Amino acid sequence: MNLFGKTFKTAFLFIIFAELLSLFGYLLPDFNKAAFFVIVSLTLILSLYKLEYGIWIILAELFIGSKGYLFFFEYNGLIVSIRIALWLIVMAVWLGKAIVGFKNGAKGGPIAIKAVRPLHGLEFFKSSYFSYFFILFIFILWGVVNGVLNNNEFSNIFFDFNGWLYFALVFPVYGVFADNNAADASGRDAEAERRQSVRSALQIFTAAIVWLSAKTFFLLFIFSHNMDSVVSEVYRWTRVSGLGEITQMQGGFYRVFFQSHIFVLAGFFIFLIIAVNQITNYKLQITNKSKIQNPKIFTFRFLLLPLLFSAILITFSRSFWVGLAFGLFFCFFILLFYYGIGWKKLLKILVVLAACGVAGIALIAAIVKFPYPSPTGGFSTSELLSERASKIKGEAAVSSRWALLPKLWDKIKEAPITGQGFGATITYQSSDPRVLETSPTGEYTTYAFEWGWLDIWLKLGLFGMLAYSVLIGKIISDFRFKILDLRLPEQRITLGATVGLAVIAVVSIFSPYMNHPLGIGYLILVSAILENFKIKK
Repeated sequence: MNLFGKTFKTAFLFIIFAELLSLFGYLLPDFNKAAFFVIVSLTLILSLYKLEYGIWIILAELFIGSKGYLFFFEYNGLIVSIRIALWLIVMAVWLGKAIVGFKNGAKGGPIAIKAVRPLHGLEFFKSSYFSYFFILFIFILWGVVNGVLNNNEFSNIFFDFNGWLYFALVFPVYGVFADNNAADASGRDAEAERRQSVRSALQIFTAAIVWLSAKTFFLLFIFSHNMDSVVSEVYRWTRVSGLGEITQMQGGFYRVFFQSHIFVLAGFFIFLIIAVNQITNYKLQITNKSKIQNPKIFTFRFLLLPLLFSAILITFSRSFWVGLAFGLFFCFFILLFYYGIGWKKLLKILVVLAACGVAGIALIAAIVKFPYPSPTGGFSTSELLSERASKIKGEAAVSSRWALLPKLWDKIKEAPITGQGFGATITYQSSDPRVLETSPTGEYTTYAFEWGWLDIWLKLGLFGMLAYSVLIGKIISDFRFKILDLRLPEQRITLGATVGLAVIAVVSIFSPYMNHPLGIGYLILVSAILENFKIKK
């Protein structure tokens, strides 16, 4: 499966264009409003024509938008993010098309709206994951009801719950990826069409992680080279739009962290599995040129590994590093004990990984110390990495997280089975400088917590957390039944994406991802792809 086709190129250009528009929108607030409504209107028109296009837009925004505020509309204190607007449009269009599809199906008449055929709303109900999602949805609903019963503040309940509404996208996504092998009324091959839909989604994902990596390097370069006329505005745009954080670590080295980097981490394992197959079957590939359809793509896949790896390092996120280590262990476990790759082939893989690591670190050093124009310099790569990996006390973010943990445990113990519902709050001592600006004592009350799985436990109760865990476990375990032959490109990619889901679940121990649209959206996408590529007996 080619991940660098026409859709990749188109998506990559539009992503760059969208980011530039967002930057201009920060500099010119009126332009931000205009861009917001242009994007919303365009998404509505394209979704009405073919809902698939709306899905691609909403996925692209999810992959690059971190908190979803690349664009927003503000009126009398009410802020509507582009993510919420796109979600409302896609869900409304899907619902409208589903209703039209049902009515026409009931009457036996033709369906007038383009692409309604796969959107009757039944595909998700027929999927192998429906019962798992359904049980989780019951507990999510219970979280809302329980929040009301516990007299949690209504605004807290609403804003705490609204991220979970992203789960509703499972209906239109499964509709677009519908498992339907029959040709539709126009004579199109529905099997080929739905596989093209998956291919398009994966190419958009690839375009996003390539762009995120490139943007990470660009920001690292300008911040480490005394470009004062640029960095101040770029920094404020990055903060205002919720894209992430840029922090000076040592000398001329800056930490560049986006919440969306989680997709770079997941994408690393997709290309790792692809590389593993190419490494272990190298002799077969050089004797059968058809195995390498395009030498440029073959080379780019290997170059992408150190690029993604270095982007993960630059985030300086210990949660990501733990996820990276777990993902590598998980991959080796699968390859050794399930697919039976021998130790010689494993050694080749380790050599390539070591080369990727060295190349990634060298790339970071080269960017920061590039001699023009005036690099700040003055940092030690090995010292930075070792200090960051070992320092689990003293920093504001780390101290705040550890101060929250006992308070969170105490709150969970009050109702471990039923939970406290959405909007449940905890007061603790924070060391975050932004909190100290408004509260000199550091006392901070919030309903949003860093410890992702404990947050889920508190809000949904023990069985709600278990229902979510079982859903994720079911999706991850399905590689045993649906990923049977790593020589098939689509199955290698799907296995890598599934490993990525396991990694995000592990990162969520320390950071809120599986209870956020970023993790939820990725889970929906992976489950739909697995359902689409399932092996029929």
